[in-house]
Amino acid sequence: MSTNYYDASEAWKQELDHEGYEHHCYSAEDLRKIKRLGRVWQKILQITQLTSPDRLFELGCGGGIHLSKLALNGFEVHGIDVSNGVVARAQNYLEEVSKFQPIKASVEVANIFDYQSSESYDMCFHVGVIEHFLELSQRQQIWDKLYSLTKPGGWIVSVVPCGKHFMRKMIRDKGIGGYNIPEIDYSCASHRKEFEHIGLTSIHTLSHNYFSFLAAHPSRLISQILYPLLFIGGNILMPHIPLSESVKERCAASLIVIGKKIL
Repeated sequence: MSTNYYDASEAWKQELDHEGYEHHCYSAEDLRKIKRLGRVWQKILQITQLTSPDRLFELGCGGGIHLSKLALNGFEVHGIDVSNGVVARAQNYLEEVSKFQPIKASVEVANIFDYQSSESYDMCFHVGVIEHFLELSQRQQIWDKLYSLTKPGGWIVSVVPCGKHFMRKMIRDKGIGGYNIPEIDYSCASHRKEFEHIGLTSIHTLSHNYFSFLAAHPSRLISQILYPLLFIGGNILMPHIPLSESVKERCAASLIVIGKKIL
C-alpha cells in the first residue's frame, strides 16, 4: 500500500488490538439470541438466495459476531482481520459458540492488500470496513481482491454508513455515534458505480436502518422520545413508500449494496 495514503488497516489494528469487539456465548439462551438473524441478514439472504451450506468470507470480521450468526444458520464461514487481538477474541468466541452447537467457522490475521488464498466463496462481505479506505484506488484494490475470492455466480455484499442522511454533518462535527477513524460519505449512486466498475451485475442498493442515527442526538427529546417512534415507524413504512433513492438516503443510517459476479 502506498505510504502516501491514509492507512486505515493500521488505524484499525491500533484501535482494536487491545480492546473492543469482545463477545461471549455462555448459555443456550445466549446461543438462541446469537442465531437469530436481524433485518440486514434477512434482506441479504432474501436477495441472494444463499442457503446452507454455502461458503461465506468476511473482510474485517472483528469479534466474529456476523460469522457466528451465519455459522449457526448452517453456512461455512471464514473471516480475516488485521488485528491479532481482535482475531484472538473472535476465535475464543467461536469456540464458545461451538460448545453448544457444532459450526464450521475459522478466522485468521491478514491484511486484504496482501491476502492470498486458493479458496473461493459463494459470498464475500464486509460490514462497516470499506468506507474507511479514503482513496478510490485503495477501495478498487479491495473490491478486486473480493471479486477474485468470489465464485462465478456468487455475490459481494457491502454494508456501509449512509453518508447522505440529515444528521451526518452533526455527527462528524461533534464526533458522536461512531469511530475515530475517518470514513468517506457513500451514497447509493457512488457505491453502485464502484460495483459496476469491477463488473458486478444484478446490483441492489438499499437504504437501511431508517432514523437510527437519532439515538446519538444530544437532545434528550429527540434521542429518547422522537427516535424510538421514528425508528420503529420508519423501518416498517419507509421500505414500502414510493420515494426517490435520494430522499430515502436522507433518512437512512446505513446502506446495503449487493452485486453478483457473472458466471
